[in-house]
Amino acid sequence: MYVRMKQLPPQEVAQWILGPTAVESAAPGLRKEAFRRVAKHITTGKAERTKYGFNSDTNGEIARAMEWAFQAGLRVADKSNPA
Repeated sequence: MYVRMKQLPPQEVAQWILGPTAVESAAPGLRKEAFRRVAKHITTGKAERTKYGFNSDTNGEIARAMEWAFQAGLRVADKSNPA
C-alpha cells in the first residue's frame, strides 16, 4: 500500500506512456498523453493519500511537474531553433 502513497517524479510517471523515450524527443501526441498522465497521477494520488491519512503536497507536485514540462519545452525549442 505504501508504494501507491509515494509521490513519484513526473519523469517516472511519463515513462509509463513514453517508455525509454525522453519527453523532448516524443511525438507531440505522446507528449500530451504523458502530461495528462502526470496530471491524473497527481490528482488521484492526492485523493488516495488523503483517504488513508497520509500527508499530501499537491501544490509541490504540481509545481515540480510544471517545472519539468517547462524545462522539456525549453530543450525542444533549443533543438528546433539552432542559433
